[in-house]
Amino acid sequence: MTDHHSLRARLFHILHKPSRSNALTRHVNYFLAAVILINCIAVALETVPAIAVPNKLLFHVIEVVSTSLFIVEYLLRLWVSVEQGRFNSPIAGRLRYALEPLSLLDLLVILTFWAPWDLRFLRIFRLTRLLRVLNLEELDHSFKAISNALARRKHLLIVAILLMVITAYCFAALLYLIEHQVQPDKFSSIPETLWWAIVTLTTIGYGDMTPITPIGKLLSGAIVLVGIGIFALPTAIMTAAILDAGTDRHQKNCPHCGGDVNQS
Repeated sequence: MTDHHSLRARLFHILHKPSRSNALTRHVNYFLAAVILINCIAVALETVPAIAVPNKLLFHVIEVVSTSLFIVEYLLRLWVSVEQGRFNSPIAGRLRYALEPLSLLDLLVILTFWAPWDLRFLRIFRLTRLLRVLNLEELDHSFKAISNALARRKHLLIVAILLMVITAYCFAALLYLIEHQVQPDKFSSIPETLWWAIVTLTTIGYGDMTPITPIGKLLSGAIVLVGIGIFALPTAIMTAAILDAGTDRHQKNCPHCGGDVNQS
């Protein structure tokens, strides 16, 4: 392997396959994570006039330095992307990598620096880069384990979500029929009443729409009780999936036959 390929392979492992066991990889990715966090904090503070006006130069320097670092990182990621099997073509492979969703988002955030209009709000998407930068092996395995566990329960999740939607719609339609005659300005339609049903089912209850008829109040109490159970279903399903993901990671092989327990 030439020095050129050796350097590219090493950079690939630093940027795309970070590992806790490699000190250099760990320091580089923690540094990039710190730059991203500082940049996002700066974006938030720039919206505070008392802070933004006297520190305008400081915020500009932070933006210039961070954008420069992001450009270098983006170009390096593009250069070393051919180390992955599916992007191994020098031109077509790099083009495919550049068209990946995360790569496009990286490029979009970089280009906002030169945009003629205020696109500072897009810089908040730099937080998504933390998923890329801090993609340590442990984190990557955890995401995969949780994703697989949730995928095994996707039908239960779909049923639970459908049940939530149907319940909200039915209660909205009922309350519209009850309250529309006495409060036509607030319960003006079923879609408008659906907002009340959602905030009541989730037990948020903003109070901007409140039933005043006895039957409406009774229905409101019923939907709160139903909401506690209905909205607990997806949470319970996801909690069980996460617990299973932890179990799967600690027990990958059958203690009796030695086979992979995830294979049917």
